[in-house]
Amino acid sequence: MDSDGESDDYSYTYSDDYDDDGCNSQCSDVPMNIDESGGAEPAKSRISGSSRKGSIDYSPVDSDAPPIRMASSTELYTVLATRVNEFSELFQIRPSVSQVLFRRSRWNKERLCELFTSNPEKLLEDAGVSARCALGLESPSDANNNNGKSGVMTRKQASELRSCAICFEDEYKPSDMIRMPCGHEFCIHCWKNFIATMLKDGHTSLLKTCPQDGCKEIVTEEEVAKVSPEALPKYQSFQLRSFVDLNATCRWCPGPGCERIAALSTDANGSSNLQFTDSTIIATCDSCDTSFCLKCGEEPHAPLACKYLSRWHEKCRNESETANWILANTKACRRCGSRIEKNQGCNHMTCQQCKHEFCWICMGDWVDHGATTGGYYRCNKFDQDDDDSSGGDQSDAAKAKRELDRYLHYYKRYHGHEEAQKFAKKQLKETEERMMRLQETSDNATWTDVEYPKTANEQLVECRRVLKYTYCFAYYLPKRSPSAGVAGNNGAASATCTPCPTNNSTEEITAKMQKEQFEYHQEMLERFTENLSELVEKPLKEINRESVVNQTRVVNNFMKNILKYTEDEFL
Repeated sequence: MDSDGESDDYSYTYSDDYDDDGCNSQCSDVPMNIDESGGAEPAKSRISGSSRKGSIDYSPVDSDAPPIRMASSTELYTVLATRVNEFSELFQIRPSVSQVLFRRSRWNKERLCELFTSNPEKLLEDAGVSARCALGLESPSDANNNNGKSGVMTRKQASELRSCAICFEDEYKPSDMIRMPCGHEFCIHCWKNFIATMLKDGHTSLLKTCPQDGCKEIVTEEEVAKVSPEALPKYQSFQLRSFVDLNATCRWCPGPGCERIAALSTDANGSSNLQFTDSTIIATCDSCDTSFCLKCGEEPHAPLACKYLSRWHEKCRNESETANWILANTKACRRCGSRIEKNQGCNHMTCQQCKHEFCWICMGDWVDHGATTGGYYRCNKFDQDDDDSSGGDQSDAAKAKRELDRYLHYYKRYHGHEEAQKFAKKQLKETEERMMRLQETSDNATWTDVEYPKTANEQLVECRRVLKYTYCFAYYLPKRSPSAGVAGNNGAASATCTPCPTNNSTEEITAKMQKEQFEYHQEMLERFTENLSELVEKPLKEINRESVVNQTRVVNNFMKNILKYTEDEFL
């Protein structure tokens, strides 16, 4: 058998009883109690986890937010083992079988119990562990005994020589052969090579089946422990990654090189009513200080909900290269709005659509660039009038152009704040050095007295983050009418009959007022963020501590205001 050739055929497959509409319906939503064993609908920001190292309170904190604990891999693996052992003791099956069944049910204990009690034979057969269970229901302690004489990995005791179905050598003693629960046996040397090759496939090694062609019996932790004990920790790490990746209530910290895990803790009753529909649960790593959304793993993205963030990223992946090229190489005609590429050296341009002549540099009418105005290329006039001659054109081309222009409007501002956020992060790394120089140049200044530049830069990073996502939020905002109501768990708005004109008019006015108010909050945050950015970028000798501290406080308030407004008005 060529195990390398089969590696690409393996992929995660789960019970047909589960759909793929989202993690709420198919992932385990039972919070972890680590201590027990050792357009968009705006996202409601709920901050949990460890405290940030900085002093910025950058989002409204919900006192009802579920507690998040950062745990190590060892701590969480203990939770995994406890859950497996409890299920094994309950149904008197081997822990290795329980692990396979849990992975198949995406670590949802309640759903697994339901499936196991309703039709255990079908569940075991579909999971590839029916032969393992048919050997006999030993106690979990006996099933974990891997001394070579008990458990699944038994050696045939017959005296005749055996043949290996992989290497086809036929002179192996029974003591040199290891048999799977399905009855297929192979030599120890081939088993070691098979396990080593299997583990190279990463997390898909958890789905490997018996080396015999066509056999569906799953290779489990017992085989790995028997054949290659030194490889068991690596296999268990894949097991833990499966536990975290398929569980809706925990997530790996996305910080570079960080191995900490964020997990929701249970309440007093050992359960939680948390639903990932309208809330963004923010975790902050206690090791690397990385903040991230527990649901999607991205950076905090309030006021944008996770599903709209995913749509925006997908749209940007599909259109950002086109958008960047358009912005860099074309300009819109002032008369008809058509995008024009400059393919010659002269700045005297003529639109092929409407024959409008204009200057490429300032986009002004070419008739204003004669000798009497100071020369053809002395662009000293700027016309802010935008004569849209497209009118009510509803052709496919006109609609496509309007949609592209609308996307470019929001993408340019999103991209601008994203670049500004990167610069603020870079500046934040250099802040400590500036603080040291500031302390040296100040008389009797303590470290606390010169900490305000760091606080201001942290605030800038958060403001840039919020601002860039407000433009994503605004892009999807017109597509959501207040009459649609709040989307349900499946993301679909409630259906309504055709409303009367009066209701339509009222709803349109309300939607317009909400959008204008949102844009006002956005404008104010943008204005004061730019002011703060200018203050902290000044040379040290020109920085005014009082101005920076006051501006930081004002900006923080405006940031909270826009988040609260989107939460109150659009949720």
